[in-house]
Amino acid sequence: TDEEVVKARDFALAEIVKLSDSYRDMKINKVLSAETARSAFADGTNYFLKMELECTSICAAPLSPASTCRRGHYKGVNEIIVFEKDDGHYDGIAIDEFPQMDGEYHPCTPSYKGPEKCNPAEHRTPEQAALFLDDDDDDKKDEL
Repeated sequence: TDEEVVKARDFALAEIVKLSDSYRDMKINKVLSAETARSAFADGTNYFLKMELECTSICAAPLSPASTCRRGHYKGVNEIIVFEKDDGHYDGIAIDEFPQMDGEYHPCTPSYKGPEKCNPAEHRTPEQAALFLDDDDDDKKDEL
């Protein structure tokens, strides 16, 4: 039914948002198609959703400890399978490819290679911030 597809769609979005700090503001512009099929193990239903996703990421604080947050914009069509068990709980999702932001990594991420400096105090707990301080900032480490 349409109600079941809406629940599967909402679950898929909630799971995608958990995948990366970049996806915090992900939204579904529209569901292009939705099909269901019995799972291969005959213990649930699979929802095959083709959706247009969109997100603008600014990597706002706080970032997760091992964040790979990338700033920028994404708009694209993704195919997502939502796995629902017969007892009514969702068991997870599969996505055809991870949305890629078109901008640079945030300076507080390990992947960032640009000139901008990270301000750890804005994006980390004190313990996490200490991991990102430069060697010449030993006095600041002692304060944490």
